Amino acid sequence: MAVHGRARCNPLAAKERSVPEQAEVQFGREICGDLVAAESREWLVTNGIGGYASGTVAGSQTRRYHGALIAALQPPLGRAQLVSTIDEIVHYAGADFSLATHRWASGAVDPQGFLLLEDFHLEGSTPVWTYALADALLEKRLWMRQGENTTFIQYTLVRGSAALDMELKALVNYRDFHSLTHAGDWRMHIDPVEHGVKVLALDGARPFYLKSSTATCQPRHDWYLGCFLGEETARGLDDREDRLFAALFRAKLEAGSSLTLVATTEAAASLDIETARAERPNYEVKL
Repeated sequence: MAVHGRARCNPLAAKERSVPEQAEVQFGREICGDLVAAESREWLVTNGIGGYASGTVAGSQTRRYHGALIAALQPPLGRAQLVSTIDEIVHYAGADFSLATHRWASGAVDPQGFLLLEDFHLEGSTPVWTYALADALLEKRLWMRQGENTTFIQYTLVRGSAALDMELKALVNYRDFHSLTHAGDWRMHIDPVEHGVKVLALDGARPFYLKSSTATCQPRHDWYLGCFLGEETARGLDDREDRLFAALFRAKLEAGSSLTLVATTEAAASLDIETARAERPNYEVKL
């Protein structure tokens, strides 16, 4: 497979990291590998102006309120789901690993990335997932910048006997967070920009951006139809929606290197990931 982009190496990540002893929330395989149990445990990250990201330990979405970027377009109001989730595919040691977990209206669960989860824990308010892929460990973490509608999703190859190739499929939307989307003939404008794409859902909409400084990016426009939201069934509400595959990011990770995807409403959002990551614990110390 051709290599598309190269991720930046972080020497501190080259050593295999362990879960901090002070982690108050931590689940191992007994929870992570049980879909019902993992979906019953949810996480939330906020940005201080009404925006947030949320989901389940399993990685699946069970509520219309889940998403990787729920932006407050008129802070603290105007909450809209802009980025639903990221589908990750890892090519390593001659095998393909899908990290995402999706429930479909057909009743299928595909892919089943929760079965690869070794661990989930919180570092402060930051959710961290660790996936076991053959002899490799891949860590995923998600955080937001305070005062901005900006989400960072970072992947680090903590351990591996070889490099891996990674694909990130960004699934987007543009809807009030109380609503659901049914695609019909809706066509969004997805345009290349430096380091990624700009998404304009419709005329007069707020544009948003998907970027990575260490990956290549290819605009796409493919609808994923019939995504199933089980908790909405329990509420007696519409439980199916569609999501748009808007961009494909590709990168190669060596042991100790990281790839970070930035989802934001800010055209000039900083891609200084080390500073952005340090900001989160510094902010939490002040709480």
